[in-house]
This record gives sequence, C-alpha cells and structure tokens, in this order.
Amino acid sequence: MINTRYIIIGRYSCPFCCMAIDLCTAKDLKTVFLNYESEQDILEDYKQYYKFETVPIILKNCLETGMVNFIGGYKELVEHFSGED
Repeated sequence: MINTRYIIIGRYSCPFCCMAIDLCTAKDLKTVFLNYESEQDILEDYKQYYKFETVPIILKNCLETGMVNFIGGYKELVEHFSGED
C-alpha cells in the first residue's frame, strides 16, 4: 500500500467526507482531499463522470502506474477495508 493513495473528493461540511478522511488517516494511508465546498459546478462534474450522486467520491490511485480505481462513497470505503488487519 506504500505506492497507493486515496483521493477523496467532497466538501468539509459533509460528515461522510470527514469520516472518510479520518478512516484513511487512522489507517496511516496517503490521502488527498479535494475540497469543492465553494465550487459546486466542479463537484457536479465529478458526480456525473463517476455516476455517483453523493459525496465523498473516493478513488484509489496507484502511484507507480497512475491507475485510478473508483471505490465509491464512505460505505464502500469501509467495505473496501473490511477483512484487512
């Protein structure tokens, strides 16, 4: 997981965005948070692109290859990590 980072797209005012950040931080993962609090049009573009209606939109990014995988939202992130540890 050293060459992996998680990209969280959302707003600081969203409790699920904050919980996703906290979960990744607790797991000591590289995390980037893209806050679009005041740029709703950009956030809507992400929602349309990923066909996901809510935030956060969470992506797993391999830093070696550049490959990006869509995980989903907070619930899907928790499921993604279930069975680890």
